[in-house]
Amino acid sequence: MGPPPEAPLAIVTGASRGIGAAIAEVLARNAFRVALVARDGEALSTLEKTLAAAGAQAWPFVCDVSDEAAVAAMLGQVEARLGTPGVLVNNAGLGGPFHRADEVPKEEWDALFGVNVDGLHHLCRWALPRMKARGFGRIINIASLMGLFGGARSSTYAATKHAVVGYSKAVAAEWGAYGITCNAICPGYIDTEMLAKADPQVRTDLLKRIPAGRFGTSGEIAQLVAFLAGPSGGYINGSALVIDGGLSSHVASGLPSF
Repeated sequence: MGPPPEAPLAIVTGASRGIGAAIAEVLARNAFRVALVARDGEALSTLEKTLAAAGAQAWPFVCDVSDEAAVAAMLGQVEARLGTPGVLVNNAGLGGPFHRADEVPKEEWDALFGVNVDGLHHLCRWALPRMKARGFGRIINIASLMGLFGGARSSTYAATKHAVVGYSKAVAAEWGAYGITCNAICPGYIDTEMLAKADPQVRTDLLKRIPAGRFGTSGEIAQLVAFLAGPSGGYINGSALVIDGGLSSHVASGLPSF
């Protein structure tokens, strides 16, 4: 008998904390080799050590995904060291600050689009022909509930996440014939470090609007990613999958429950 087949490779961006770190951990524990990509090298190193201690395989790659040249260099390193990925998770993203559309400076608009949209495209453009050559690929883009609806004082963020959803559907239509799926995940309010810093009254008001009565967890998003990346997710393509505890189905939040 020959050596066992090499575990599939997944690239996860924004992997240093929160949802991205949870995704990396779940994939690594599900026998994926994981390329951890983020700007925070120290946090990536810590995550790599945690995963290694659990017997998982992960490698850190420091990169700002909005920088096209840096992305090209990083992906060259990933390919030379680890091979071609079967799974790409575009999780890196910027949120806020929160203000009216007429108050959005160009620098903020460019920064959010640079990471949330351009960064995603840099990685997809590189990965797609390689996945086509293999006849297999799973691209999972982390969008937001605001990519389907919107939100006052979040015009730039909502615009970027609408772009992520539309881009995901277009890629699905173009590349599905080659064994490649592309889906967007649209989380509602997830109990991350950012939400933990919110004003307590804001958190209370948000919880009242969520039928589940709680915030989601990073682990729940990660498990959905793992499903889409696995063998059971092969017929899900071009979808915008909402995971929000029922928030988007509960528009009449002022009415009593029965």
